Amino acid sequence: MKETSRFTAIQLRDDDRLRCSIIYGQPSRIIPGMLGKIAMVEDGRLMGYHIVNGNRERAFLFRTDLSGGAQKISGVVPAVSLLVMTRSRFRSARLLAALHEFAEAGVPLESMPEHCFALLNTLLEGRGCSENEIRKFILRCQS
Repeated sequence: MKETSRFTAIQLRDDDRLRCSIIYGQPSRIIPGMLGKIAMVEDGRLMGYHIVNGNRERAFLFRTDLSGGAQKISGVVPAVSLLVMTRSRFRSARLLAALHEFAEAGVPLESMPEHCFALLNTLLEGRGCSENEIRKFILRCQS
């Protein structure tokens, strides 16, 4: 019997009203959809997703979890395991800067312990979220 793979679908859009893009991770494949492209991602992958809807901006880091995902994200099916969520343009920019700092430091997010994502979320929500603080955070999570 042939085993079939199951995927998480992530809506990608780039129009005047709504932009949705992957900011971290690689999909297994991209297929056409009615409202734009759809990224298909295998189970257990770490992904970043960015949504810009007019003046509202949100960004997420999540792990695809076909068996027990609990959080629903607009444009992502089925539910996933949410690790980091931002709800403003400023905090979304901070998450994008943090992802850039991780890449510059050569630290793959997949190697981070799960508790570091909760700490990253707290750092992004705080007032003192500078690039220097993000660099310190990366050093702490490496050790």
